[in-house]
Amino acid sequence: MIIIRISNIPEWRKLIALNQVNAPMLTRAWSFLVSIRWRALHAAALLCVAGVAGSQSTVLEVIPLRYRTAQEVIPVIQPMLAREGSVSGLQGQLIVRTTPANLEEVKRILASIDTAPRQLLITVRQDADSDRSRANTEVSGSVGGEHGRVTVPGSNNPRGGNVVIGEGDNRVRVQGADGRSVESDRNTQTVRVMEGREAFVHVGQSVPVRERQVRRVVINGQLVEQVVDGTQYRDITTGVYVLPRLSGDRVMLDISPQRETLSRQIPGAVNVQGLVTTVSGRLGEWMEIGGISQNASGQQTVLIGRKTTATRDDRRVLVKVEEAR
Repeated sequence: MIIIRISNIPEWRKLIALNQVNAPMLTRAWSFLVSIRWRALHAAALLCVAGVAGSQSTVLEVIPLRYRTAQEVIPVIQPMLAREGSVSGLQGQLIVRTTPANLEEVKRILASIDTAPRQLLITVRQDADSDRSRANTEVSGSVGGEHGRVTVPGSNNPRGGNVVIGEGDNRVRVQGADGRSVESDRNTQTVRVMEGREAFVHVGQSVPVRERQVRRVVINGQLVEQVVDGTQYRDITTGVYVLPRLSGDRVMLDISPQRETLSRQIPGAVNVQGLVTTVSGRLGEWMEIGGISQNASGQQTVLIGRKTTATRDDRRVLVKVEEAR
């Protein structure tokens, strides 16, 4: 509502009083006031027209989405809006307020991005290779003469090869043992997911873990320690979390694989392998997203002999993304 107020009415009354003395002056004053009123009405009409035009400069439309969610498309639409425009989402719909021309542009953009997401098949392979070798060589026996005898005891280990050289009461024994173990483990997991969606898959088992606790209790005023044996179950799992995003034939992948296995060297221990990363590559190609390589060696010298050990542990994680058929 536009209100125009003319505040010089008392002056008009004065002009009426003057009319009794000067009629021409009253006529001019009347013409002046009439012109002011017409100008005010004209200005008010212009303001009303401008207000109506301003209210029609933006339009509001609710656009239903077919395949994508509002959270996916709003970050794309937001920068394309006019300065006075706004966009929000509600239950699979976009609520857009903008100019008519900009609304048509928004609809063209939506037509290109609100398409059916592509189905993807993601394969994660976790490889583990270990090579352990050991060698043991020792000399034992008894050698002596008129002035004394030297005896070197052996380990009495029946494994390995033995060479014994003897003459009379003299005996020399040379023993050698070599051992090597090679282990390979291939774990492969696949998951089907739509582009832009998250997926998580894991498998595993619950294993019993024995534990011993020492509790302190007060009995007859004395502090007594009690040893309590118990068993708890621990989940040993292998799984992967993925979030793929496509751009043509390239894929950007947020991935977090995890693998747990029981240790064969330490009873009750668990080997843990985990990785969190973002990688990019082409559809259908294997991508190595991480790996661990460990090498260790040791040597121990006995009285007459030597023991050596060597360990190599290699782990790799590879991923491949394909378009599901």
